[in-house]
Amino acid sequence: MNRVWIDVDVLFTSPSLEVCSEAVRRFLVEVCLALQACAPDRIGFVRRKGGPQDWISVDWADVKDLPVVTQYRTGALHVIGRQSEAKKYSKARNGAAPPHVAGIADVLKTQFQVLRAASGWFGAAARYGAQQWQENLARRSILSKNDGATGKSRHSAFLNGAPLKDLARPGDFFLALGPSWNRPDYSQTIRWLRDVIRVQFGLFVHDLQPVRYPEWFTKATNTHYEAWHRTVLPLVDQVFVRSDAVAEEVTDYLAHIKRPLLQPIVTVSVGSGLTSTEGNLPRQAARKIPLEGNYVLYVGTLEPRRNHELLLRVWRHLRKGMAEGSLPKLVFVGQVGWLVSDLMQQLENSDWLNGQVLLVSAPSDAQRAALYRNCLFTVDPSLAGDLSLPALESLQYGKPCLASKPPAERTSDQGLVRYFDPLNLHDASRVIGKAIEDRDELKCWADEIERRFKPVSWQHSAQTILQHTL
Repeated sequence: MNRVWIDVDVLFTSPSLEVCSEAVRRFLVEVCLALQACAPDRIGFVRRKGGPQDWISVDWADVKDLPVVTQYRTGALHVIGRQSEAKKYSKARNGAAPPHVAGIADVLKTQFQVLRAASGWFGAAARYGAQQWQENLARRSILSKNDGATGKSRHSAFLNGAPLKDLARPGDFFLALGPSWNRPDYSQTIRWLRDVIRVQFGLFVHDLQPVRYPEWFTKATNTHYEAWHRTVLPLVDQVFVRSDAVAEEVTDYLAHIKRPLLQPIVTVSVGSGLTSTEGNLPRQAARKIPLEGNYVLYVGTLEPRRNHELLLRVWRHLRKGMAEGSLPKLVFVGQVGWLVSDLMQQLENSDWLNGQVLLVSAPSDAQRAALYRNCLFTVDPSLAGDLSLPALESLQYGKPCLASKPPAERTSDQGLVRYFDPLNLHDASRVIGKAIEDRDELKCWADEIERRFKPVSWQHSAQTILQHTL
């Protein structure tokens, strides 16, 4: 019986957001959970222990209890925005610092708040994970005793950290769902698997943006990313992508480096909804989020391609033409990523656009769901081209979404997303402003989403992958 071995090493090493974004990490967790549910006897999870041939099996129960996964259950909610009036008064009374000193202090304050939020999340997730880890150890001890009494293995090879070289068999499949390009010797792993053990290799390509748009990433990322794909893509037996647009990118890139495809690229419809914590949310995760009044939501890591700066310009523009108090707040949900120091400086200098903008970091899934349910609508001005996972989540919660106009027609939006030009301030302001002002039309749009939207389950995504690996 052939098996699929899934590389989950990225969940153990917790690389930077530039290597593994929040959306990609969510995708990896959800698909792994669905694969495990669909074919538990034929799915194994592995991580790297040392060199390129030193891989060991890991129990899925332990993967689920890693801090990077338990964040969805625990969260460490932190809201960053304008200074309170009391703090402003206190500063004025005690004497303000010189402008250049105050500016530096404000930036450092924001960075400290972001780091504090991250440390709070890691602390909460680690405490939860440690408790679950102990429970898993006790569970495996009981299983081991039962196996000894009955003489059955009961997947013991999957639970005890056995080397992959002792578990994998010819005809098995090794699948990389998350990014592994931060390991420059990954091609050695694949050559060993294919040439020595006779295992096939599948790669999920989320995008090729560091190759196509190097200005959105650091120079080191661009260098490592392209070198890795030049050596690894030619070794892939099966490429998986999330959209036809990414499939076209991969096809063009392989033609550019003169490497043929062994099999047609498989497009996997991305699931929607937050299922990785369903039925397993601690009570504290559902506590009230400190947001008052109407707000528009944008979910995603703060980084260049997500185009947060456009929304700041739109809100400035709309504020000039709207009655005082009628403009809803703009709420960013995500971690602060790379190459956004100018954006953070703008937010500080404008006192978070006089309180119109808030940054929510590290919410639990229960809090994230509440943010979706209580917003007016969501926006996604990303320059990346594809419809994002948060846009699909917005539809899942019955909320209208205004997104960047795609270069080609999309089918994943089911005709329910409306679009604007992400490079045109006036077009974006017109479309977003209309949605804010015409609440009756917004309600009709939300009702249409409730009637027509047919969510893709993560189980469907997993089944598509299994059809091409087993």
